[in-house]
Amino acid sequence: MASEKAGSGVAWAALVHTPGPTASGPMFQDPRFAHHIAFLRSLDEMGWLVAAGSFADADGEGMTVVRYPESVGLDEVEGIARADEAVVSGLLSVCVRPWRVVMAGD
Repeated sequence: MASEKAGSGVAWAALVHTPGPTASGPMFQDPRFAHHIAFLRSLDEMGWLVAAGSFADADGEGMTVVRYPESVGLDEVEGIARADEAVVSGLLSVCVRPWRVVMAGD
C-alpha cells in the first residue's frame, strides 16, 4: 500500500449525501436523481472521483470520495458539491468532510 504524505499536493474529502428536504419516495426513482449522476460524472471528468455509491443499510444515503489538488481548497470543493443540481433542488443534502488519508492502495 502506498502512503499519502503531507505536502503530496493532493487532498481528499468525503461527500456524505442524505435525503434532502424535498425528497419523497424512492431516491433512485426521482427524476432529479439524474442530476446527481451527472454531477458524479463531472467529478470523474475532472479526475477527482475515487468512488461513489449508496450505503446498503440506509435508504437514500451515500458517499462520494474525491481526491483533488490541494491548491483547490476545501471551500471550493464544498461549493462544487453544493452546486450539484440534486442538492440545489433539495433532493439531497450534502456534508463535505475533509479526509486525512494516511494509507491508500495503488
